[in-house]
Amino acid sequence: MTCALRLAYKGTAYCGWQVQKNARSVQQTLQDAMEAAFGSRGIVTGCSRTDAGVHAKGFVCKAEGLPDRLPPERVPEALGRLLPPDIAVREAWVVPESFHPRYDAKGKTYSYRVRNSRLSDPFDYAFSALWFPRIDEKRADELCRCFCGKRDFRSFQAAGSDVTDTVRTVSDFSCRRDGEIVRFTVTADGFLYHMVRILVGTVLDLLPAPDAERRAAEILSARDRTAAGRTMPAKGLCLEQVFY
Repeated sequence: MTCALRLAYKGTAYCGWQVQKNARSVQQTLQDAMEAAFGSRGIVTGCSRTDAGVHAKGFVCKAEGLPDRLPPERVPEALGRLLPPDIAVREAWVVPESFHPRYDAKGKTYSYRVRNSRLSDPFDYAFSALWFPRIDEKRADELCRCFCGKRDFRSFQAAGSDVTDTVRTVSDFSCRRDGEIVRFTVTADGFLYHMVRILVGTVLDLLPAPDAERRAAEILSARDRTAAGRTMPAKGLCLEQVFY
């Protein structure tokens, strides 16, 4: 049986999604649970390669080799007994063998959490980046709109990436505040390496500038990573949803 699995995980203890030789990954941990539960590691393919420390609420993967006798609605419980508490299978459904969680995706939504304070919160430390001075969330939301639409986001791709087609369509990029938490949300048809973290860092870096909109346009036109702002820490980033 081939199923799609929707995972939620806290990425703090992992090197990211993909299996690596010298570090623990979410993919490896899931396959360990599959082997213990069903006697086979199967083949597991993810919708993206989340980095070390990045979290997910709606990560989708394809799991091949699950036992036919097991109803798909029982898969989350069967694996949940063997997974660590920072990884959960929230849903499972049967998919055709041709399904590919990455290439069949129409888009994704990521969120980025910033704790806008001088002081960290030990209960939220793993899920948000600390930032001070105070963020004008309404102004930040206006700047976010500068990056919406179909654009070349080469300036927002981390150095070292070998992706050559850097045109993406951002359908929504917004900023909202809830107390000390300032939350950025980005939806696009695809993302470049570190794109969300650089977008958020750029908006925060641009906030004090009186000509921020003009500078945002110049950053996009430059198609050069050095023109954009900082890369925010991985721990504030969460994959919220994948669209098919």
